[in-house]
Amino acid sequence: MSEKYEVQVSEKLGRYLVAATDIKAGETILSDKPFVLGPNSDTSLVCFNCYLPLISKFFVCKYCAVAPICPGDGCPEQLSKWHSQSECDFFRTLKLTKGLNPMTMVQNVGSLLVLRVVLKKDFDKAAFEEFMQLETHLDMRRNTCVWKFCENTAKFIRSLGVLEDIDDADFIQKICAAIDVNSFEVRGPPVPAIGCSELLRGVYLKAALMAHDCLSNTHVAINDKNILVCHASTEIRKGETIYYNYTDPLKGTKLRQQHLEVGKYFRCACKRCQDVSEIGTYMSSALCPGCKTGYISPSCEMWTCHSCNSKYERSEIEHKIQCCSEKLAIINKKDEKELEEYVKNVSLVLAPNHYLLLEAKQRLAGVLRDAINREPRPTKKMMRRKIELCKELLPVLEKISPGICRIKAITLYELHCTMVQLAKKLFDGREINGSAYLDELQNAEKHLKKSIEMLLIEPGNSPEGELCSKALEEYRALKAAITGVLLGMQSEEKTYASQTDKISPTSNVN
Repeated sequence: MSEKYEVQVSEKLGRYLVAATDIKAGETILSDKPFVLGPNSDTSLVCFNCYLPLISKFFVCKYCAVAPICPGDGCPEQLSKWHSQSECDFFRTLKLTKGLNPMTMVQNVGSLLVLRVVLKKDFDKAAFEEFMQLETHLDMRRNTCVWKFCENTAKFIRSLGVLEDIDDADFIQKICAAIDVNSFEVRGPPVPAIGCSELLRGVYLKAALMAHDCLSNTHVAINDKNILVCHASTEIRKGETIYYNYTDPLKGTKLRQQHLEVGKYFRCACKRCQDVSEIGTYMSSALCPGCKTGYISPSCEMWTCHSCNSKYERSEIEHKIQCCSEKLAIINKKDEKELEEYVKNVSLVLAPNHYLLLEAKQRLAGVLRDAINREPRPTKKMMRRKIELCKELLPVLEKISPGICRIKAITLYELHCTMVQLAKKLFDGREINGSAYLDELQNAEKHLKKSIEMLLIEPGNSPEGELCSKALEEYRALKAAITGVLLGMQSEEKTYASQTDKISPTSNVN
C-alpha cells in the first residue's frame, strides 16, 4: 500500500507530515510500532519485561539476575515482552563486572526508558539515528528544573559505563528531551482481577512528526500490541498538513497554551487559540456583569463583552474564574447535589460552555448514569437531566473536535441509553403512545449508530473497543424493539380497521 503521507520541512514546523493523497474520514493514515516504550520518570515499580505493576513482590530475570520481573508463573503470555536478549546480556555483563544489583534497577526504574534508548545506538542504529533527529528544544530546557531532574538519570546511566565512547556532554539530556517532547501516553497492562496499571510513554517515530493544532484532523489509538494507529478524523485533502492535538480539547485556551509551553516548548497560534471566542464556543468566557446576556472574553489588558462592548479589568474577571476553579477542585465530584449546586452557582458567573462548567456537567452526567443503572426505579427527572447534559455537551464537541472523536462517541452512546430507558418508562406508564415511543427509539437509534461509526476504529481490547462491542449488541436489540413496536402499531391499526368495517354496514342501514 502506498503511503498516504509524505514528510516535508519548514522553518516553523520543522519536519512534519502532509497528505500525499485525498484521505477520507475514518481512513488509516499510518500504523507505527514503538521505537521504545517504557515507564514514566516518576513511575512505581513495573516488570521490566511486560510492564505489569509489581505491587508486593518480584522475581529477577534468571539469566541476568538483575531485571525485576513478574513473580509466580511469570509474565502473561499475551503481553508484549520488552526485556530483550541484548539488554539481558548487557545487565549480565554489568552484574559480573560491576556487581550491578537488582535493587539499583528498582530504585532507578524511572530511568529505564532512557537506558533502553541508549542501548538502541548499538543494536538498532538506523532507528536510533532517526530518533536523534526528533525535536528536543534543548536550549529552552537548559538549566531549568526539568534539566536538573534529568541530570539524575544522566548520572545513573553514566555509572553503568555505556557513555564511554560518547563525547557529547548533553547526550542523555537530548534523549530525555526527545522523549518528553515526542512521546505518546500509553495505557500499561492492568493487573488481573485488580485492574490497576501504570501509565507508560512510547516514542513512535512516524507519528512524532505530526504537527499540532487544537483543531486536529486525526484520531489516534494504541492497541494491546502497543501499535499506534492514526485515522483521519475529518476529510484531509492532498497537500494539507496532518495535525494531531497535543492537548486536551476540553480545556480553555490559557490552560492549553500552558501545557504546550511547559511540555512541548512552543506557543500555539492555531485558529482556535487566536479566536477569543474559541470558534464560537466561549469556553474561556464569562457572563457580562453589565448586560447579563453577553459573554466577555480577554482582549489585550481588558475583558470585553461581545454584545454590549463593556470592558472590565482583567484582574477582576480572572479572580472570579480562579475562585470557580478552586471551588471545582474541592467539591465532591461523586455527589449529585454538590455538582448541581456548583453548576447552578457558577452559571451565574461563567458562560454556559466554559470549560469549568463542561467538566462539572460531564462529571454530573457520569454520576447520574451510575445512579440510573444502580437504582431499581430511577426517576424520570434523573433521566431527563442526563439527557439534557449530553445534549449540552454535543454541540461544543462538534466544534472543538470535528468529525471522529472519542469523547463525542461516548457521549452519543450515553445519550442513546437514557433516551431508550426514559421512553420505555413513559410508554410502560402509558404517558406516551406507541407513535411517540417509536419516535424516541428511532432518535436514539440515530445517536447510537453515529456513536458506533466512531467507535469501530478503536482497538478491541480498549475500554472504547469494549464499549463498541456492547453498543453493537444494543443496536441489534434496539432494532428488534423498533420492529416490535412497528408490528404492534400495525396490529392495532388492523384491529381498528376490522372493527370499523363491522360497524360501517350498520351505520349505512341507519
